[in-house]
This record gives sequence, C-alpha cells and structure tokens, in this order.
Amino acid sequence: MEPIVFAAMLASAALHASWNAWVKSSPASPEALAAVVIASGVPQGLLLLMAGFPAPAAWPWVLLTIGLSVSALLLLGSAYREGDFAVAYPLIRGLIPVVLALAAVPLFGERPTVMGSMGVACVSGGLALIAWESTRRTRTMTLRGLGFAALAAGITALSVLTDTKGARIAGDPISYAATISVLNAVVMAAVYRVRGNNVSALLVRHRQVAAGGALIATVSYILFIWSLMQAPVAMVSAVRETSMLFSLGIAALVLRERIGSWRWAAVTMMFAGLLLIRYSQAL
Repeated sequence: MEPIVFAAMLASAALHASWNAWVKSSPASPEALAAVVIASGVPQGLLLLMAGFPAPAAWPWVLLTIGLSVSALLLLGSAYREGDFAVAYPLIRGLIPVVLALAAVPLFGERPTVMGSMGVACVSGGLALIAWESTRRTRTMTLRGLGFAALAAGITALSVLTDTKGARIAGDPISYAATISVLNAVVMAAVYRVRGNNVSALLVRHRQVAAGGALIATVSYILFIWSLMQAPVAMVSAVRETSMLFSLGIAALVLRERIGSWRWAAVTMMFAGLLLIRYSQAL
C-alpha cells in the first residue's frame, strides 16, 4: 500500500476520533452530534460551489448512501436502547471491515492478500475484544441489541460500498464528499425541525463544537472518500476503524479515563493489524 494513502487513512481515523471525542465530552452529546452534522454543510457547501456537483451517473449512489445512512442511524439508536454505547459501538465498527472484505470480492473484484486479510481480522478482533470487555463489565447488552448491532453494521457496510461506487464513478473526492455532507446536513436539520427543535438555537448552544467539529469532520470525510478511490475498500475501512485507537488515547491522556488490561490487549491487536495492512502489498 502506498505510504501517502496509508497516511491519509490514518489521518482520517485520527480526525474522526477527535471530533467524536469532542462531541462525547458535551453534556448533551446527541444535540452536539446533530450540530456538527448540520454545521458541516457550511464548509462542504463552499467546497461544493468550487468543485461542482458530481457526474449524473454518481447520483443514484449518492441518494442510496444517504438512505442507508439514515437507516443505520435508526438501528444504532435501537441498539443503544438495548445496551451500553461502550458495547454496541465497537461491536458494530468491528463487524464492518469483515462484511466489506467479503462483499468487495464480488462487487469490486478486490481480493485482499493473506497479510491484508489478517490485518482486517486483527483490527476487527481488537474492536470485538473491546465490546466483549465492556459487556463483561456492564452486562447490559441484550440479544435484541446484538441483532440490532449486526443489522446496523451490515447497513453501514453497504453505505460504505455505495460511497465507494459513487466516489469512483464521480472521480472527484471533494465534489462527491461535499454533496453527501450537504445533503446529510439538510436531512439532519429537517429531522430536528420536524421534532419541534429550533435548529438555529441548537447551533448557537453548541457553537464551539459545531464550528470546530464541522471543520475536522470535513477534512476527515474527504480523506476517507479519497482513500476509497485509491485502495481496496476493506483495507480503507479497517484503517478507518482504528479511530478507536485514537479515541482510547484521547480518553486516557485528555479525559483521564482508566484503560484496563483487556483494552490494552485490544490496542495491541489493532496496532498489529495496522502494520499488516500497511505492508500487505509490499511482498
């Protein structure tokens, strides 16, 4: 794998973890998350004005991606109601690279090397270990929750596949990413408005995370889309999911949260996965 592509994937993961940690630190995380999504429409809208809309052939994939994303969010909410976020989130993220590795063979003809497959397995295994450790500690995930988590992972993986197809057809990562982000912002604002919320007041209440998080999320998503155009989808997704590594680092160093031995074992597994993916095409 080319060093510049691997670096872009890591940068996307680090930025993704940063704005999510910022959102998590807010007393009203769901509102802060919505504020970031809505506010991201501003910088992405400016980029869209400069880059223009993607090619017409990419639009079915744009619309399909947005539909799948909304469905995945609804399933995420159901999974979170059945169990802790600390269990559901790493479980969902860990399943995604595995689903993508299997689906990318018939859809894109991408057959990862043995080393690359081992790397994906290590990253997913590390995330699964975090989910297991959280379940062991909290014992709050139901069988229904596991089902919702599996469905959310499957649909999220499908949205990554449609992202990949759309971006490769569009041929322009900025145009494609900006279009997706602007439409997501419009949909999120509409949902909050229908629920009786004042969107302007929401953005004002969370103005710091909305402004800073939107800029960080914008760069992260563009790097992710660009990487999908350069490397096998399963490899890109696996490296993106190592945002959990950066999240754990932020939790330990910034938020001063305790990281147990099982999570350090998970970190080791994911780091090994990164090395395997990085050098999977070197031999």
